[in-house]
Amino acid sequence: MKTFFNLFFSLLLIEAIFPQIDYRDILIENSIYSEAPLEIQQTKPFIRERWFFEQRAYPNNFIPADAYANALMQREALRQQNSDRQLGISWVSLGPTPGYYYAYGNISSRIVTGAFHPTDPNIIYVGPANGGVWKSTDGGVNWTPLTDYYPSMSMGAIAIDPTNPNIVYAGTGEATYSGASWYGRGLLKSTDAGNTWTHITSGLPNSTYFSRIKIRPNHSNELLAAVGPAGLFRSTDSGLNWVTLVGGRCDDVVFSQTGDTAFAIGSGMLLRRSIDGGATFSTFGSGLVIGERNHFDLCNSSPNVMYACAFQGSSVRLFKSVNYGANWTELITTAGFQDLDGQAWYDLYIRVNPKNPNKAYVGTIDVFRTIDGTNFVNITNGYAGGYVHVDQQYLFFHPTDENTFFVSNDGGIWKTTDNGSNFTNMNQNLTLTQFYRIAASPFTPSRILGGTQDNGTQQTYSTLNWAAAYGGDGGEVCFNHFDANYILGETQVGGLFRTSNGGSSWVSATGGINTGESATWVAPIIEHPTISGTFFVARQRVYRSTNNGALWTAISGNVNGGNAVREMAISASNPTVMFATTGSQIFRSTDSGANWTNVSSGLPSRTITSVYVHPSNDNIVLITHSGFGSNKVYKSTNL
Repeated sequence: MKTFFNLFFSLLLIEAIFPQIDYRDILIENSIYSEAPLEIQQTKPFIRERWFFEQRAYPNNFIPADAYANALMQREALRQQNSDRQLGISWVSLGPTPGYYYAYGNISSRIVTGAFHPTDPNIIYVGPANGGVWKSTDGGVNWTPLTDYYPSMSMGAIAIDPTNPNIVYAGTGEATYSGASWYGRGLLKSTDAGNTWTHITSGLPNSTYFSRIKIRPNHSNELLAAVGPAGLFRSTDSGLNWVTLVGGRCDDVVFSQTGDTAFAIGSGMLLRRSIDGGATFSTFGSGLVIGERNHFDLCNSSPNVMYACAFQGSSVRLFKSVNYGANWTELITTAGFQDLDGQAWYDLYIRVNPKNPNKAYVGTIDVFRTIDGTNFVNITNGYAGGYVHVDQQYLFFHPTDENTFFVSNDGGIWKTTDNGSNFTNMNQNLTLTQFYRIAASPFTPSRILGGTQDNGTQQTYSTLNWAAAYGGDGGEVCFNHFDANYILGETQVGGLFRTSNGGSSWVSATGGINTGESATWVAPIIEHPTISGTFFVARQRVYRSTNNGALWTAISGNVNGGNAVREMAISASNPTVMFATTGSQIFRSTDSGANWTNVSSGLPSRTITSVYVHPSNDNIVLITHSGFGSNKVYKSTNL
């Protein structure tokens, strides 16, 4: 049994890291993503980012600067306009609290930032990619959400004022490749330890991507912020107003312990130093390579010692300075340090222990540690039997104990008290899992499955505790409405799975499908409304199975050339009528999926994100759009 489990887990990990698929569901041919090296364009995090961004940016090559702000204003106006029509509905959480993911144990979601209270280590704040600020007052055992009702739930950086720890800053939007990950809307500031927050936008970009916020020591009213592609920003009035100091991408910023010297780094600004407390910066240092993404840190107890990392091409390079950043020497790394598949544009940091200049930590897919200032070893081994989730996002230190710190990654948060030799999972009471799609059983509605980001397809048997049914990034889930034993689901880019025993075990279900066809990141799966065991999926063509996904047959030619089908629907009242979408186009079949006609007349050039046929009148069809600058919901009353 153990051998089978190890093999099964290994297969899931291989599929999760290296998608063996010709992914060509590309809406914008000459987008910023086309500029990345080819080997990076086929990695899982890159494809996920591209899928997220392009459906929102299409048909342009960008998201308009004021689009998110306008969307928030429109939402509030609609709420006020329809306040008398709001229903008195109460919501309760169904979890996952927590999820569970094979060898990693409990999981929550991608957590990108965190901070300890400067004097009370029981108080901790964390910020996920999408889920708001969460706080623990018992060392990370229990957590409370703080910012559910503010303009952005996406977090990029958290900072706590060391002279008044009731003051907390949370920069919204996370800064990853090209600023195209979850976008934010300004800065949140609390003066009462997170109970209430002020939303600040003055001087900041309309869409923000915070990477770091740093408070100047001994001058708490002065702050510096690395805001990803927008550059380096400064505030001199405790975060209320901001000005741009240096334009171009800025990934990291750090102050010396005295606050007189500051450094900033990024591909758009190189390495810069300030000797006037962050008021002005000029290029500085020699020997340091600047890559597509860059991070650095210095040791508070020995500020002359600095470490830096640069993602360049498809690998990570490490550097060290012992003269306060003036000169840098590249550190030789072993083969085991390599970035596996070149994804450090997405998961990368370097942190120096504030009490010991020989202890430094690099986060890529795993966490690497040095205790001699030169040699780095893998201390998490996420794909080789380790129990800390892969894809590292941040590390933050206990205020007094140099051997205690937290690491956060795509699975949540882990704690060590022995400098990384052992880790404790701290996700048990976090409810943050990022779902793509969910579906409830027609037999037991509290029996739910859903595809998640980097934590598999999670399932629950009617409890708050969920667990992975299978691995990778999950996607669509579809139940057989006539037989509870059969359920279909998928990994990223159309990797189908099926169960014939209600979810106790799962097997691959791509038999008969040409996996070389273009497929979208989250592929459609729909069920025939009247025939048990008949399902439809799509890539470039539409496939049908009549035996619950055990075998598939293509029933159509390409629906729209080489484009991947993104959404599908079937009429419950007349199952010969089906709809399929590719990008901004929608197609109709009136012969059970064999032939397709373009019926996009009257629609804007925006990505279609769902299609639904009225359950009793197949003339009525509804679709929704992503993107900005056009209407979002369209209806047809004539098929």
